[in-house]
Amino acid sequence: MICNLGRMDAAQSVWRERRALAWPILLAGTITWCSGFAVVNVKITAFAPDKVGHFAIYGMLATALVRLPALARWPVLGAWWAIAVTSAYGLGDEFRQSFTIMRMFEWADWLADSLGAGLAVGLYLRWARYRRFLETPLKFKQNQPEPEPPSRDRVAPSNSV
Repeated sequence: MICNLGRMDAAQSVWRERRALAWPILLAGTITWCSGFAVVNVKITAFAPDKVGHFAIYGMLATALVRLPALARWPVLGAWWAIAVTSAYGLGDEFRQSFTIMRMFEWADWLADSLGAGLAVGLYLRWARYRRFLETPLKFKQNQPEPEPPSRDRVAPSNSV
């Protein structure tokens, strides 16, 4: 099983699912915000470097979706939902871009979005090392002062007055 929540009470489970949903929402909001800017340097080609960006960012969005606890319970169904939602979001974002000055709807961008989502979800489900890397929690080392080693030259303090 990909998502092992273990034993926890209902409040912790709800909080964990809501917190996990925040990352895909923030990423989707960032995509929408960034794609709303007009582009000054426009190059019309079949393959432009922005396709790599589309491929990567929508792959990240699909991976964030497939990792949601609600979708991780059913890996295959969750994978299809993550790909479908990401692809639909990419299509909607391309349509919204058509209303931005100096931007246009590009089928090639949507294709890069969908292919990135599909590959990322496939890698996440089939490549165990990649999945373990993404599921490893970050552990921050707290800097605590180290105790001073006892010195042999020191004389123990006396309690006499």
